[in-house]
Amino acid sequence: MDVQRNGMDQDFPHGDADRLAEARVLAERGILEDSNNGPLWQFLGMLRYRQGDYARASDAIETAGLLIPLEPAARCALAECHARAGRMVLAAEIYRQLGRDVRCPTSLLPSVASGLGGLGQHEAALAVCRKITRRNPAHHHAHFGSAFYQRKLGRPFTSIIASVSRAFELAPHVPLYRVTLAALLDHVGRREEACELLRDLNPGAIQCRCCLRRAMTIFQQSGDWRHFEMYRTKINPGADFDREQGSHF
Repeated sequence: MDVQRNGMDQDFPHGDADRLAEARVLAERGILEDSNNGPLWQFLGMLRYRQGDYARASDAIETAGLLIPLEPAARCALAECHARAGRMVLAAEIYRQLGRDVRCPTSLLPSVASGLGGLGQHEAALAVCRKITRRNPAHHHAHFGSAFYQRKLGRPFTSIIASVSRAFELAPHVPLYRVTLAALLDHVGRREEACELLRDLNPGAIQCRCCLRRAMTIFQQSGDWRHFEMYRTKINPGADFDREQGSHF
């Protein structure tokens, strides 16, 4: 799962690069006048983070942390800064703390789960996904994330299928959920159910080469050559497919 910054942009400007740069200049001037202003250090750190200046963002947020309790969004940004700098242990610890923090907003938890998953902390990432679904049972991304991390942990297919099924029920318009569910059903010997799921899907709606190939394989193995050809014709090496999207399972 890719890193998401849900909830991490709430406390600083949403403008273009020029507006961010202007806000950063003003914040840096403010720091020169009052170097003990914790909220301003935190704000500056988040501005730098938004600009991709991760090293200096980390410095500013850590300075803020010496002066005030950091907001969850700033802690999450700091964790990503540590991870990008190769400080994996520090990053993982901050993400784990956020995952356990009852004050961490639900909107930020997908970023926490993704951060933990990117560091190989699959058990902790799974716990965060489950926390999201407890808070918001309709959060289909988190149900799919639960399945993803269960797969990483080698959990039983019955549990994984249940999580993907729930994601699919909540968001049947997402091709990735349908194709992943079909692939899992096929894996456990429920090929006809897998084919039925895929027959209702328009191959043109799939922007993922892995998903197309997965569907092709299922139809090929079932001897459904008409649908196999429908998917095969959509595989265009020159197309701009999202290769990552289909790499979850």
